[in-house]
Amino acid sequence: MPWIIPAVIGVMALIHFLRVSVITQEADYNIIVEFAFIPMRYLHTELLELSPFAIYWSPITYSLLHADWTHLIMNSFWLLAFGGVTARRLGAVRFLVLFIIGAICGAGLHYFFHTSDISPMIGASASVSACMGAAMRLPSFSNGNFQGDITKFKIRSLIQALTNRQALTFIAVWFGVNLLFGTGVVDITGSGNSIAWEAHIGGFIAGLVLFGFIDGFLKKPSKD
Repeated sequence: MPWIIPAVIGVMALIHFLRVSVITQEADYNIIVEFAFIPMRYLHTELLELSPFAIYWSPITYSLLHADWTHLIMNSFWLLAFGGVTARRLGAVRFLVLFIIGAICGAGLHYFFHTSDISPMIGASASVSACMGAAMRLPSFSNGNFQGDITKFKIRSLIQALTNRQALTFIAVWFGVNLLFGTGVVDITGSGNSIAWEAHIGGFIAGLVLFGFIDGFLKKPSKD
C-alpha cells in the first residue's frame, strides 16, 4: 500500500476528530461555511461576502470533510481498495492530482444540477470515484491480477476500457447503485440524508477520461 493512501486517510480522520471532539460547534460551523462546497455561494452576495475566497478552495477542501465517522470509514474503505492500486501506478504527486481533479469535477457536476442550493456538500466520495474510474483503465482490472510492477503496464485507452466486458459491467452496476442511493429510492444511511450522486458521477467520469493524461503528467522518462 503506497504511503500516500494512509496519509490522506489520516489527514481526513484527524480533521474529523478535531471537528467532533476538540473545537466548538461554532468553530465547526465556521469550518463548514469556509471549506464545504456550497453551490449558492457563487450567486448569493451575502454568502460571497461572508467568505470571499472560499469560491476558489472549497471545490477541493470539501473532500476532506465528512458528515460522521461512518461517512469517513466508508470513503476510507473504498479509497484503500481503489486508491491503493491507482497510487501504485501514479505515485504520490500524480495521485494527489487525480484526487484533486476528481473533487473539482465532482463539485462541478453537482453545481450544474444544484446551482441555487445552499446545502453544503462534504466528503471524499468524488475523489474516491475518480480512483474507481481510473482503475477501469488498468489492464489488471479485468483479470484481477494487481501483482508485479504496475508502473510498467500499458494502460488501456478510453475506447478499450469502454469496450471491455468486465469494465462495462462494473460501470453499469456502479452507475445503477449511485442512482438508487442518490435519488433516494434506497436510503443507505437510514437517516434520510441526501447523497450527492452527481458529484460521484463527475469524479468517476473525470478519473475514467483523464487518467491517461494524469498518468503521463510529471512521469519520469524510462531509461534505456
